[in-house]
Amino acid sequence: MKGFDITLFPMLNLNDPMGFYLNLEKLKKIFEEYQDDLSEVKISAQKYKTVMDKHDPFIQSYSAKTCPYCGTICCANRHGVPDFGDLIIFLALDLRAPHYNLVQDERAPCQFIGERGCKVERILRPYRCTWYYCDPMLVQIEIDKPSEYRRFIKEVGELAETRGETLYKFWEFWKAKGYDK
Repeated sequence: MKGFDITLFPMLNLNDPMGFYLNLEKLKKIFEEYQDDLSEVKISAQKYKTVMDKHDPFIQSYSAKTCPYCGTICCANRHGVPDFGDLIIFLALDLRAPHYNLVQDERAPCQFIGERGCKVERILRPYRCTWYYCDPMLVQIEIDKPSEYRRFIKEVGELAETRGETLYKFWEFWKAKGYDK
């Protein structure tokens, strides 16, 4: 399994902040009520975090090489808010997601971007934010040592694999409890 079809879960309406936060509260209650049933999801999410923690210094080093010299801001609000799968990961890791201002222009620079990059710890960033690698960064990774490029490819695959595994385990629970209807 490489990934997971996130469209099997409800789509979060980012134009409806109240609905977004109601969905988040619903998920929190599910994780509180079914802690034992979700133990495999939590174990799998911990594997994902381990891979993310391993990948973070690598990608930070390449961000430091490319982002300060780039004229384009890749980090936009539309990428800085989580999808349903991201919320599952956060809750499975007992992490508290930052508060999202959902009424901002989705094309504007991300609300979490600061002078020194993202203000949010990588594990709390939406997956689409984490796996986005711009062309200048990819070129930089490619022209460095071949071993670095192989490491990058391996880690990106591990991220997709462990996230997919976590979401699939949650999906099995979700279906068994009838939440998919």
